[in-house]
Amino acid sequence: MLVVCLLFAAPVRAQDNPSDNADLKEFLKQVAEMQKKATGSQTQNVPAFDVDKKLAEIEAATKEAARRQQEEQRDQEKLQVALEKQLAAPGPVTLPDWMPAIPQFKAAGSPTKKIAGNEVRIVQTGTSSITPEELADAWESAAEAKNLNHARNNIDVNGKLITITSLSTRSDPVQEVKLEASREADGKVTQVEISSPLPKPDIGSE
Repeated sequence: MLVVCLLFAAPVRAQDNPSDNADLKEFLKQVAEMQKKATGSQTQNVPAFDVDKKLAEIEAATKEAARRQQEEQRDQEKLQVALEKQLAAPGPVTLPDWMPAIPQFKAAGSPTKKIAGNEVRIVQTGTSSITPEELADAWESAAEAKNLNHARNNIDVNGKLITITSLSTRSDPVQEVKLEASREADGKVTQVEISSPLPKPDIGSE
């Protein structure tokens, strides 16, 4: 019965006016009558269905859900503003100096900043003549030599090989770099993207 009430409450949350509440209250009264008929002679042993209480519970739950949704939306808007400011802020655009070298890498321009998801990342693209596996192997070896955390993911999409290798420091503040390398099945050149996230902005004061 509670499930039925909650299902009915879903369209009500989008409209907050007295007529909606009156309709819901009438519906709950009908549910109470159905309960009495269903229990028959055992009605005296079944707790009374308090229509007003159930209506208040549904209204409270609906208001709380709406409040949380509005709060999340405000936080997301604040974050977006903060990311835009971080993106436009002056200063050097460089990858971490501890990042291992990429064998036979040819950069396509200078590193740039861009918003990716809920963060600003410094991104460098280019190409390499060696395979994605060799690039990932080289980074993993460098990570072990530099005492860095590392993770690797190999993906094969219809013969196109993609390797994603992430490295991060082990001391605070933690820094991270990610190398994504891909090559078509019959390709001779590997496409490379290196990226590193900037510290997340504080939206508390925004």
